Amino acid sequence: MQPEFLMIDNIDSINTPEELLQAYTALFLFLGSSVSMSPGESGLPHLCDAGLLRNLPVGSTNSRFQLASRLLKSPCPVKHQCHLAVGDNYMSLLAGSKDSAAYPAASHWFNTGSAAEEHYAEQASLYGRYGYSRADDCGLPPDHLGIQLLFTNLLLEKYLTEDDYEIRAMIGRDLIQFINREMLNWLPRWAEAVSDKSRTKCYTGISGLIIGGLEDVRDTVKRQKLGL
Repeated sequence: MQPEFLMIDNIDSINTPEELLQAYTALFLFLGSSVSMSPGESGLPHLCDAGLLRNLPVGSTNSRFQLASRLLKSPCPVKHQCHLAVGDNYMSLLAGSKDSAAYPAASHWFNTGSAAEEHYAEQASLYGRYGYSRADDCGLPPDHLGIQLLFTNLLLEKYLTEDDYEIRAMIGRDLIQFINREMLNWLPRWAEAVSDKSRTKCYTGISGLIIGGLEDVRDTVKRQKLGL
């Protein structure tokens, strides 16, 4: 991923809920690629070196987000070995479903009450309602965090661009439900494992940004539904 994916012209100009949600779509693209792709593919070490993780496109009052943001703004303990350290950390934490310490897929962290194939089918059915499908050759299960973040982005974009009030409200309900039921019921445990096992600050910070960002988006959409 190239650095411009994280660029917002002026964070101080974000002063409406819609602008905040739009800024989160840029951040979620970056966060999704960071947990789905190797650092060489996502460009994570370059973003760290360039200081872009110290100047995020979103500001938040969410405590998880603020803690993660402060961590990412702190001095890098392995600055001169960043590429190697982050690459090794990705392989040990996130890269393989069997041996990695914190593989980011929902079925690895909570019991859905059904077989994995049934849960995958339920996810695919929801995705299909909104015209979203992952490539068959992507190698990631439907409940992978990277896939879920992309779907969250799709719902956000549809929510922000829908003119019909009833349809917009339906999308908002689906977005809130997806974040609560499909993501936040396992991500805190995953983030705890990341924090315990990570040998760099990058993935600990990223896991905090993901949870804090999702909570922020959920609460912002809830307030809009209430007319606040």
